[in-house]
Amino acid sequence: MMTRIMLGALLALTTPLGAVERVPAVDESVEQAPAVPPLITVSAVTADSVTIYGDVFFGELDAASPLLLLFHQGGANGRGEYTEIASWLNDAGYRAIAWDQRSGGDMFGESNRTVAGLSDETPSGYCDAYQDLEAALTFVISEGMAEQVIAWGSSYSAALVFRLAAENPDRVSGVVAFSPASGGPLVNCRARMWVNDVKVPMLVFRPDAEMARETSVEQRDILTTAGVSFRVVENGVHGSSLLVDGRTEHDMSRDRTALLEWLGEVTLQ
Repeated sequence: MMTRIMLGALLALTTPLGAVERVPAVDESVEQAPAVPPLITVSAVTADSVTIYGDVFFGELDAASPLLLLFHQGGANGRGEYTEIASWLNDAGYRAIAWDQRSGGDMFGESNRTVAGLSDETPSGYCDAYQDLEAALTFVISEGMAEQVIAWGSSYSAALVFRLAAENPDRVSGVVAFSPASGGPLVNCRARMWVNDVKVPMLVFRPDAEMARETSVEQRDILTTAGVSFRVVENGVHGSSLLVDGRTEHDMSRDRTALLEWLGEVTLQ
């Protein structure tokens, strides 16, 4: 699979590389996260020749720090959904790359660069976007950014990260899934299809409001039987945004702490 990096190596990250874009100051709702510096943009090419784009959030961390690949929900993009969260992760000692997948859009006030470059003939359903996750993982491994990563998904991509871990047991060391979707468009790529083949730690967050659905209860039972740690979140919202106070209008520090404790166990920090 072809991958490429835009205008230079990323390992040191001491100077801005690639296409540099300035980002507005971060909403301080996630543990008083500071404004992020200009972003470094990377790109990779999928098996079906789609170019995907990601924003690098490494802060001052070096290559020894764990790396998380952040994948967004439907209608969204990596930068919009994750800028606040990634900055908070940096403060906690974790590097992150937030990717734009082919199934996305302009939610959270940012644009999806991968979607912008698609042709009309390119398959862009939720299950089709699995190739984007594969390309992102191959990219960071081939570029020497990490030997293993944590795969993090939101909504539809929270279903896809289970397959990514199942098919890449030597490259994915953990799975974090926020509100994993399981509706009709996911019929061929639901989390339940892959969870029994995942041999690394798995953690699911789902807001309590979504647990009123029979399908969510059924999914929880299937996933927990397979060994998934399943956390029901009070006052949460759909997807990864449940970590952000400004999006839930509640203090989500307890859930952020639970996530960091789990990440610390998985990465042996």
